[in-house]
Amino acid sequence: MSLDDYARPVRLPRRSRQGIVMGMDAWQLTFISIAAACVLICVNRFGPLGLLYGAPLYLTFGILAMTTLHGISAPRMIGLWTMKQLRHATGATQQTYRPEKPHLAGTLNLPGVRASVQLWEIDGLAAAYNPRDHAVSVTAELEVQGFLMNDLPERFELAQQWERVLASFTQRPGIKRVSLQERTLPTTIRAARDHYENVQHRRGLDPHTPVAENYAEVMDASERFAVAHRNYLTFTLDLIGQGAQLRALGGGKDAILALAAIEAANLADALRAAKIRVRRWLAPRDIAALARIAFDPDFAATVQNRVGDLEGVDPSAIGPMHLEEPAHRNAVVLTDSGIHTTMWIHEWPRSDAPIGFLSPLVYARHPVSGEAVSHIFTLVLTPVPVSKALKRIRDEKKIWRGNEQLRAKRGTDGSAADASDWEALERQEEEIVAGHGEYRYGAYLTISAADDEELDQAIAGMRNALSRAGMEAQTLYCQQAEALMVNALPLGLGMK
Repeated sequence: MSLDDYARPVRLPRRSRQGIVMGMDAWQLTFISIAAACVLICVNRFGPLGLLYGAPLYLTFGILAMTTLHGISAPRMIGLWTMKQLRHATGATQQTYRPEKPHLAGTLNLPGVRASVQLWEIDGLAAAYNPRDHAVSVTAELEVQGFLMNDLPERFELAQQWERVLASFTQRPGIKRVSLQERTLPTTIRAARDHYENVQHRRGLDPHTPVAENYAEVMDASERFAVAHRNYLTFTLDLIGQGAQLRALGGGKDAILALAAIEAANLADALRAAKIRVRRWLAPRDIAALARIAFDPDFAATVQNRVGDLEGVDPSAIGPMHLEEPAHRNAVVLTDSGIHTTMWIHEWPRSDAPIGFLSPLVYARHPVSGEAVSHIFTLVLTPVPVSKALKRIRDEKKIWRGNEQLRAKRGTDGSAADASDWEALERQEEEIVAGHGEYRYGAYLTISAADDEELDQAIAGMRNALSRAGMEAQTLYCQQAEALMVNALPLGLGMK
């Protein structure tokens, strides 16, 4: 393989626009059906004049069916907006935690149905049990030493090994979801200060010399620019699919914990073969700390400076003390000391891209201040069995052929985008037949800030980074609270 092939080997297909019929989704087809029913009823009731009488009704539904808002079909956006208004009317868009209020044993301070999630521990490993999904999740903090500093062939080899690890997950039952997460957040330089104090004490240096005072001033000035980049992998097991193994382990909570420990060890071995090191498995206090820092950014320095038995956060404090979706602001959600916007990545690079093309997102900066953008990027992967993947491709090919026939009847030619959809289906089918696995995937990007002005700057900086990476993001209007929960909580959750 030539150096050019190593340099830009990544090309992802565009998101299909075929829809169910002629690129329309179920919401749009529903509105079209309502418009057609209005026409039929008015004509039967009033004759030809019924077309005039019913025009305000059927034209409204017909026009809305063909309209998009913020990249989403207008009927679907209306449905989301209506659901948010209902939640607001019933008080479900605002939650304030009352510590003195009695709580059910085994529940967490989390909004909605996620309060049923339970955090168990086995040998320092947190097992997050979700009774609603019949799933258990374990989370590892990963480390790949100097990936971007490696030569192109070495990066390519690492990516190939990682691909084989992911492909293996699709070839065995019982794996519900794999979530990859990158978190960028402000941190402290406590480690640097501790090292400086140790050197100063060991060598007997005078802390009052001009050199020492100048060095202390430099550390103080650099504190606000300190940023931490952390990578996590959450492995979610389907307990129904793992039923036979659970029965063999004796059943019950102990069997679930034993299964979590076994799968964590298997995952660590697979990652080690791909030259990815598990820095540590997260304990319940570690998971609670990640959630608290996301909900309350001002609390980050306090958590990060804890050591020993006090490291992390008690799971009882995992959730926000206050969470609110403002009634007239559909693109943000407010928590303790932060304001957040979550986006869905709906377009990936369609031209050849280098391995590591996500690096502009990781190192995104505010366009004015130059500070790092605090964000959480989560890639949620759901394995698809080979039989279901092939069936999906056959069904999408039928839809494509049906749309092609409709276009022929209307005397219109297919576009380059339509041809690209067919080529992508053909390529996916060939790859699955050749032994590659398939995932249904969704990527979510949460941007956090202290206030509205800072959030606007952060979003502008992140959109610049997305454009450099060849990606497009779409704000999840009227879904911000749920989307924040998916990103803030490393529990292997997904959007419904």
